[in-house]
Amino acid sequence: MRRLKILLAEDDDDLRSLYGYMLLAAGYKVNAVRNGLQAFAEIQVNRPDVVVTDIAIPVLNGMDLIMAVRSNDELADLPVVAITSFGEEICELARAAGATNAIDKPTEIARMREMIEAAVSHSSSERLRSNGGPLSEPGVKNYTTGATAGPATVPPRARSRN
Repeated sequence: MRRLKILLAEDDDDLRSLYGYMLLAAGYKVNAVRNGLQAFAEIQVNRPDVVVTDIAIPVLNGMDLIMAVRSNDELADLPVVAITSFGEEICELARAAGATNAIDKPTEIARMREMIEAAVSHSSSERLRSNGGPLSEPGVKNYTTGATAGPATVPPRARSRN
């Protein structure tokens, strides 16, 4: 079984390190970024299997990142798990914005893994239903860590409204 590639968007250095370590230890490949714009750029260059994003991140917040992913035809089926410390109401808003799953933080790795696996499973089921046939193995892409190769193109309606 192949290891899932996770893009983690978290601005808090300690939580980014902690969640990154926990996800690596759980067997995932992890690339971590500090803000939503970096995340969106990274998604376009090195598409992950799933995005795990904090809601309250700078530059492009988690809600806008979710909407940017959902409004891009090539990325619309990408599973996104939102994490927030603002409670269930914000989790519901994240789901309404298009998050596949949303959870409160801090969270235990078992719960995070459960949400990630459910999001990937849900996304696979949706692709199967929309394509009307079995899933094909995605093409092999080079998934690297670190800075992206270029600027992200964010759809106008997903940009911050400040």
